[in-house]
Amino acid sequence: MTYEFTCPDCRRAFAVTDSMRDATLQSGCPVCGAPVADADFAPESSAA
Repeated sequence: MTYEFTCPDCRRAFAVTDSMRDATLQSGCPVCGAPVADADFAPESSAA
């Protein structure tokens, strides 16, 4: 599954996979290092 991640601190947004989501939840935003929560990820809608 792909998610749209938006950092609550620096507001950068990008798509992440399940494994990237797990790593970001553990390590924080890959751009600024801010702590993140489940609410910062939204399932990406697939354009069919």
